Amino acid sequence: MAITKEKKADFNEKLVDFKNYLEELKKEANIYKLQSKKNKDMEPYFNIALATNSIKSINTCLMINELSTAILEINNNNYLETARKEIYNCISYIEKTVTNNIDGSLSENKEQLSKIERITPTQRLNLIKGLREAIKKTNVAFGPNSKWKWSWPDIHYRLAGCCKNLFDFIAHEKEQDLDNPYYYTRREHFNLIIELSNSAAQDFRSKFEMSTQDSTDLKHSVEMLEMNRKIFQITGETEDLEKTKTLLESFQQKIADLESDDKKKKKKQ
Repeated sequence: MAITKEKKADFNEKLVDFKNYLEELKKEANIYKLQSKKNKDMEPYFNIALATNSIKSINTCLMINELSTAILEINNNNYLETARKEIYNCISYIEKTVTNNIDGSLSENKEQLSKIERITPTQRLNLIKGLREAIKKTNVAFGPNSKWKWSWPDIHYRLAGCCKNLFDFIAHEKEQDLDNPYYYTRREHFNLIIELSNSAAQDFRSKFEMSTQDSTDLKHSVEMLEMNRKIFQITGETEDLEKTKTLLESFQQKIADLESDDKKKKKKQ
């Protein structure tokens, strides 16, 4: 269907304010980066500010795409691609702040969290929730058959890692008091870690079954489940721990079988 001049003009007119806002966000990000270089002690805070800036950029690009579909009846792929790039930027800023370590102990992020102690538990949770929602909307906007379909499991894997590394497990265990102002916030954040990890594990399983048949994808599933196993083991949630152990054994057996088959094939060649 051809796009009329009137529709195009209408879209371009409405686009102006959005483009101006994106430019403002770029200028703001450049200021954060410049200040970050000048003051290394404040760098973790500027990284969090840059992550928040990226989420604002993603949401603005998504609004432009919605405008395009409403007026022109087509996706605006340029802005969707920009949104996708900003997702990676946002994750990278968080990883720079609290590392991207999935395998470490639950208290290993103590030093990193001490450098952003002025960022409250509520702000940390809202950062992850905002990023999660932006990722979800971007995925939906691209559609189920986009060329990026199988890149989302990796994004969800890194999101789960960010969620875990932004969480203070020590404070969570010490402050099990309903009167604590952050009790419910920490409980929500804790549950979100488990949810995101399980979801990422399932994503990689689907990628394995529907696309790659590569044991590496199942290994990523194992890494997510192993992260949850550590959490359940320390927090004493025995029912969830047993379920997770059963899933882990199933995945590990599948990986062992695949690697055994690969060895047999190589010997025959």
